[in-house]
Parts: sequence; C-alpha cells; structure tokens
Amino acid sequence: MERERTAWENALNELIAQAHACERTYGTLIQSDRYPTWQAYFKKRHFEEKDFEKILADEYHAITQNEIPNSIQTDTPIFESVEKQLLEKNLSDREVNVLLTANEQDLVLHYQNLLAFNNLPKTTSALLQSQAEDLNNTIQSLKMEYNTKYKTGTIKTQ
Repeated sequence: MERERTAWENALNELIAQAHACERTYGTLIQSDRYPTWQAYFKKRHFEEKDFEKILADEYHAITQNEIPNSIQTDTPIFESVEKQLLEKNLSDREVNVLLTANEQDLVLHYQNLLAFNNLPKTTSALLQSQAEDLNNTIQSLKMEYNTKYKTGTIKTQ
C-alpha cells in the first residue's frame, strides 16, 4: 500500500513536471512569430497548463505536505520535440495540427496512467479527470479543425 502511494505520488510529481514543461514550450511558441495562425491556440494552452500545474502542485502539497521544487523538471518532456520541430522546421498548418494532436494525446496518457492507481484520493482523482477531459476536448477540437480544413478523414497519429 505504501509502495503504491509512493508510485502515484511520483507519477503526480512527473505529471506536474510535464505540465510545467508544456507551459514553457507554449510560452516559447507564443514569443515566436513562425506560426501566426496558431498563436491563439498557443496562448490558450500556455495559460491552461499554467493553471493545471498550479492546481496539481497545490493538490500534491495537500496530500504530501511537501512543496514541489521550483526547478521541477522531467527527464522526458513530451513537448520538447514539439518546440524543436516548430522552431526549426517550416511545417504546414496541417503538420502542426498532427504534431500537436499526437503530443496532446501523449499528455493525456500520463493522466490516464495516474488515474489507473487504485488508492488515489478522491479529490486528486476528480482533479485529474477534469483536466484530462479538458485536454480531450482540446484534442477533439484539433481533430475537428483538421477534418474541416483538410477533409481527409480521421487524423493518423504516431
């Protein structure tokens, strides 16, 4: 039981680090002028991830009585490759959509993996489910935009 608690606390810590990395990536993309049609999306996601990170950090503190370190980082940031590709390559809007959709889905997987733990506190589980639903709505919007603009059927992600 204690081992599982440590495992989900570590997974929650990792999710907070992913949210922080995602927020930083979108913040960098806001400052770039490479994809003007995506600026509203980048801003929305930047502030959304900032809120998610704060809420999750507060929940982590409430559960563990420990603060999340200010220098929190993940060894495998999901959105690092997004930032690199968007800043170094000249992607079409269609390619940007596919890239963002795939990476947003990877982020949702982190939520699902954490929600799979049996002994999560109910409030933590509710917060995670709410944020995962928000991300799923974002993914659905990306997919609908893709289908509307390119009329090629469903998105094929990696």
